[in-house]
Amino acid sequence: MTPPCDDGGMCSLDVPGGAEIGAMSAAELEAAAREFDQVRRRTEAAIATYLANVERCGAHQDDGHRSITAWGRAAANWSSGEASRLARLGRAMDRLPTFGRAARNGDIGVAQMHALAAVVANPRVDAHLDASEQMLVDHARTLEHDDFVIVLRHWESLADEDGTHRAQERAHQRRRAHLGIHGERAYLDAVGGAAHGALMREIFDRFRSAEWQAEWQRGVDQHGDQMKLSLMERTNDQRNFDTIIAIFQAAAGSTAAGGEIVVNILIDDDTFQHHLARALGAAPTPLDPAGLGRRRCETDRGVVLDPSDVVTAACLGHVRRVVLDSAGVVTDLGRRSRLFTGPLRDAVLLTDRRCLWPGCDRPVNQCEADHTLPYANAGPTNTHNGGPTCSHHNRWKTRGYTTRRDANGRWHTYRPDGTEIGWPILHRALAA
Repeated sequence: MTPPCDDGGMCSLDVPGGAEIGAMSAAELEAAAREFDQVRRRTEAAIATYLANVERCGAHQDDGHRSITAWGRAAANWSSGEASRLARLGRAMDRLPTFGRAARNGDIGVAQMHALAAVVANPRVDAHLDASEQMLVDHARTLEHDDFVIVLRHWESLADEDGTHRAQERAHQRRRAHLGIHGERAYLDAVGGAAHGALMREIFDRFRSAEWQAEWQRGVDQHGDQMKLSLMERTNDQRNFDTIIAIFQAAAGSTAAGGEIVVNILIDDDTFQHHLARALGAAPTPLDPAGLGRRRCETDRGVVLDPSDVVTAACLGHVRRVVLDSAGVVTDLGRRSRLFTGPLRDAVLLTDRRCLWPGCDRPVNQCEADHTLPYANAGPTNTHNGGPTCSHHNRWKTRGYTTRRDANGRWHTYRPDGTEIGWPILHRALAA
């Protein structure tokens, strides 16, 4: 039965109640969530299309509104940001018909729609949009949101090479830091380029992990088996500040936690050679954004970098070579040493940016290299049979769950009954 809305009317969606949810299987719960999301996707696309049509006809000017954004604020009580994003999405769907059809069909998530629309709004990429439209739409359909955003950053950096480089260079030139003490409070504020930020992030995470482990062990010593997260001494914010203190103290003593800290930078050969040639004064043919494919220039955690910075780092010997095959599996790894024990474990963790379990955003530096086909079942110990799994989901796999990587490098996770977890099951035909 369709439940009543708060205003006494009838809602258009049949929302399961507590008793119904309790009787549903995990697969049925996910299916219901996807049905709701389909409605949300199509509604968002329909509103954006409507706005584009109103703007194209100039109908929003009838009551004296100067822009479609102002009309949206008046007509539907949207915030300025909300109205602007919807209007931008409508223009992008109008500019890219394939994108518009896929969005209206519910094939693309709401967040992915707006991420693509933001890139389409860059006038300097317009000349490359027609050739790349199908590729971008396919990625929007099949990739997880965070991975799709990284793909968009790479594509935009290729389509607007000079603009992206200028933005990176501007961030570096405008780098600043301030450490001030006002009364009883100290303030640390720093802004700079992504390349240096990636190194700082690695160092910060290493020290923060050490702080957490030490604090947990103190709790175990005090509470024994009763130790739990709620008994930790500090909040996350307090621990983060203490991590900064630990880094400064370590620098004062010329020490580092866990040995040498290295940032892995993954860059494909075409991109590297292109920017190396530019650095040497040549004028190579611009890279084609439509051929994005496996092109990468990022840290192993997905921080997109300016290729010019990577070339400079390579010349200084700060980059470890990482070669990936068509499925994104590491096939060759340079000799640069790291904290992780063994290059094979490094190779497995470099394959992805986060835990392979659907919906888990635990970064790879907090994961273990795990056998896809269990070692006990004769699973080989090589990169093709390995993937990053956080400690929580590593234990969960012992309950009969299985994982595999398809030919496109996408992970699939199955329940003991054989049903698949998560949204990729909706795109089997496209991924095949």
